[in-house]
Amino acid sequence: MKTSNLNSDPFVVTVLSTKGGVTKSTNAANISAFCADHGLKVLMIDTDVQPSLSSYYKTVHSAPGGIYEFIINRTTNPAVIISQTDIPNLDLIKSNDPTGKISLLLKDSDDGVIRFNHLLRQIQGYDLIMVDTRGTRDITLSMAVLASDLILSPVLPELLSTREFMRGTLSLYADLVTYTHYGFKLPPIKVLANRVDNTNNARDVINQVRDLFHDEEFKAQFLAPVDFLPITIPSRVAYREANAYCTPIHRYAVSEYETMRDLCLLLFPQWTDKFSNRGMA
Repeated sequence: MKTSNLNSDPFVVTVLSTKGGVTKSTNAANISAFCADHGLKVLMIDTDVQPSLSSYYKTVHSAPGGIYEFIINRTTNPAVIISQTDIPNLDLIKSNDPTGKISLLLKDSDDGVIRFNHLLRQIQGYDLIMVDTRGTRDITLSMAVLASDLILSPVLPELLSTREFMRGTLSLYADLVTYTHYGFKLPPIKVLANRVDNTNNARDVINQVRDLFHDEEFKAQFLAPVDFLPITIPSRVAYREANAYCTPIHRYAVSEYETMRDLCLLLFPQWTDKFSNRGMA
């Protein structure tokens, strides 16, 4: 399949949750691979100290540097920071900051929160940039939000998980609203229910949360458009097996191809024509 003709800046998506264990990396990896298999040039960026996204797929070329060199040394040379996965059109800036030095150094820098945005604008040749983040609040989370066009927030079908999402995201956006006075825009948020099993309890929780997000007064708290997506990611063993085999879910399980296609259609309506065929799946 021919890759996309690049005539604009990359579309930047950050997968964000202030709570760990909600399948951020799994979502980032599967969405990225689906888009790559359908002709989009995709760059994954792993900002987490736990490099789950960095090891999700096999690499055919491992760059000598990664996220540390990109952010701290301000290196944008692809030969130094960009690795290639074994999936065509899918590249990676790997996590190589196991002790969290990036956060400490950025806190002491005058441009700490906005540096990532500036550096991303220098990355060319991609349609989509997918950023994976930590499951805790720190400066790297803030910098990713300010550099993004869209936020994808996975939540589990649990009221506790949803409450944590609301508290964490509201607090994060409230802290960043001051940057809107300097030309930044807080990106819209898409909330995605993950690991949804076929039980009455899970369905009841999802319905309660969906009703909540239909309340305009509730949505107004977020300081940016927020939507609870009408699609859910099922709790199926196929997702764990695909991960174990370093394989995108849409390649591994035919039943989940439709799930990933529907999700990408909701997230990226600008590329509907790309998702109308089955790509390399």
